[in-house]
Amino acid sequence: MTKEELFKFINDNHIFEESGNLFFVVDEGLQLHYVAFNPVDTSVKLCIGDFLKCSNAISTMEGCGCHQNCKKCKLRDMVEESMREMKKMETDVSMLLKNNQDYCAHVFSTPFIDNGKKFSLVLLLDRTSRQRELMLERVFCHDLLNLSGALNGLLDTMDNSDTDEIRIVLKSISSQMMEEIKAQRDLIYAINGLLKPNKAVFKASEVLDFVKGSLCQIASDMYNVNIIIESTLTDEDLESDKVLINRVIHNMVKNACEDNAAGDVIVRAKVEDNAIIYSVHNDAVMSLDTKSKVFIQGNTTKKQGHGLGTYSMKLIGENYLGGKVYFKSEKNFGTEFYFELPKANP
Repeated sequence: MTKEELFKFINDNHIFEESGNLFFVVDEGLQLHYVAFNPVDTSVKLCIGDFLKCSNAISTMEGCGCHQNCKKCKLRDMVEESMREMKKMETDVSMLLKNNQDYCAHVFSTPFIDNGKKFSLVLLLDRTSRQRELMLERVFCHDLLNLSGALNGLLDTMDNSDTDEIRIVLKSISSQMMEEIKAQRDLIYAINGLLKPNKAVFKASEVLDFVKGSLCQIASDMYNVNIIIESTLTDEDLESDKVLINRVIHNMVKNACEDNAAGDVIVRAKVEDNAIIYSVHNDAVMSLDTKSKVFIQGNTTKKQGHGLGTYSMKLIGENYLGGKVYFKSEKNFGTEFYFELPKANP
C-alpha cells in the first residue's frame, strides 16, 4: 500500500473522526487549509476554534482569535510559537465548547514550509473522558477527605467535650458528606447527559431560606466567612428543580468563600423583567488569565482538588435548568457571579 492509498483509506473510513482525534493544517495566521485530509475553502476565514465551536469563538462575530479570552489560549500560543521557532511542540489544552461541553486534548504542532510559506500540521489527541475521570475522582476525594478529617477530629474530642454539642456538629458534617456525594453523582449524570431535573413550582425566596439554613453556617464553620443576604424578592414563583438550583447556589457561595481573602460574602436576589437573578459577591478580583478560564473544567487558582465548581454551575445552571450563568470581576468592584432564571408563568 502506498502512502497515498493509506491516506485515502484513513480518510474514506473516517478513522480519525471515529477515534475522536483530529488533525489540521494551518497557515501562519492559524487559518485552516485542511481538516484531516479534506481541503477547506480558504476564501472563508476559519480557524481551529471555529471548527471546534469553541465558546469564545462563537460568542463573537469575528470568530476564533478575536475574543478577549483568546489572548490566553494555550492552543493558539503554542502553534504560533511552533511556527515562529520552526520546531515541533506539544501542550495540553482544555476548552469549553458550544452548549457548555468540555473538551480536553493533548496537542502537537509540527511546522513545515511549502512554496516559501509556513504551515503547521496540528494533531489533537482527545483526552476529555480521562480528564473528566481524574477531575471527578480528585475533587470527590478531596471534599470527602476534608469532611472525614473534621469528623475524626470531633470524635477524638468527644470524651472531653459536651456530647450534645458534638452530636449537633456531627450531624451537620454527616449531612454535608451526603450532599457532596449527591452533588458528584449529579455532576457525573449531567456530564453524560443523564441528569433528569424534577421540576415543580415554588417561591424564589425559598432558595434564600436554603442559604440562611445551610450555607451561612457552613461558611462560618469552614471558611470563617460571614454571609450577608440582600433581597428584594416578594412572592415570585419559579418552576424548576429546587435541589439543583440550591446546588448551583452552593457552588457559587463555596467559590466566593474560598477566594475571599478578607471581608464578607454577599448573596443577592432580585427580579429583573421576567427573570429572577441570584448573585454572590466577594471583594477579590480575578486576573485576566483566571477570567479567561473560569468555566473551563479543571482550571483553578486554588490548590489541587478544585476546578469543577464553576464548570458545574454553568453546565447544570444553563443546560439543565434553562438559566444563564455569568460573572463580573473588576478592580474597585470585586467579583460577582450571577445565576439568572426565568420566572414561572402565572
